[in-house]
Amino acid sequence: MKKIFNYYRPALGESWLIMIGILLLGGSALTVIVVSLFNLIFPDTLSFTNPGGWAMPILYVVPFLAVFLYVSLRALTNYRKAVTTDTPSYPNPRAKIGKVPVVIFILLLFVMIVSMSVILDPVTEWLEMPEFIKKMFEKMTQSNLPTFIAIVVAAPLLEEWLLRSVALKGMLQHMDPWKAILWSALMFGVIHGNPWQAIPAFLMGCLFGWIYYRTRSYWACVALHAINNGISFLLVAVLPHIEADASLRQLVGNQSFFIALGLSVAALGLSLFYLYKNLAPPPSLKLTYEYKEPISPSL
Repeated sequence: MKKIFNYYRPALGESWLIMIGILLLGGSALTVIVVSLFNLIFPDTLSFTNPGGWAMPILYVVPFLAVFLYVSLRALTNYRKAVTTDTPSYPNPRAKIGKVPVVIFILLLFVMIVSMSVILDPVTEWLEMPEFIKKMFEKMTQSNLPTFIAIVVAAPLLEEWLLRSVALKGMLQHMDPWKAILWSALMFGVIHGNPWQAIPAFLMGCLFGWIYYRTRSYWACVALHAINNGISFLLVAVLPHIEADASLRQLVGNQSFFIALGLSVAALGLSLFYLYKNLAPPPSLKLTYEYKEPISPSL
């Protein structure tokens, strides 16, 4: 099955179709069907208005099933057409980190995501959150096992597969890298569905996209995403009475925050410079043949 996916690289239009049409609309419809059937068998088990307990990871995962089905069918269709026309698959570069030692690379992932979290703190503080949004976030960020699985495990695995391994990988095949990274970051913001998450997600998505572009490592992006979400989960566990829109500056005070902000800017800048110089060069995606693209040119 993994081999079949090498015959599918969605361009910009189809990537948006997947995000909006398949994930948000089709996924929502599938979720309604699954919840209705589930509640027929186990009455009042799953709730949209109060997704507590194991309902949260279930409701989160279901929309991605619609995406996986669509991507699998598109890849299978392309594969069958390629077999009949004797067309090779798209390039699928292996993950490489160049001259960067693995231990240093893992450490820098942690440093970069913590630094980004501190740097983005003024943005989240500036975006004042309405009371009903606060209550929604409080329900979604409870410190328990189902929430941990949904936020720290499922979200990084599924969102990075969709945004980086499907959308960004596809767009890198069809457009300039910087455009592909920005578009995938914008999609990352859009699927979060609200400005309090969308703006930080867009900026985080730029970092994730650049790391994927240079390394082709899905797991590096998953690690970045999991560390970011894990920090939020840990804060809620350690400080259970913290408000959903509480900023780091409010928690530690102005002086400590600005010291942390300065250190974070320096740490992020140095980390990116080191990786820029020492990661493997971006892999070439040039086709040595004329690929017969079976999808519509408008996509």
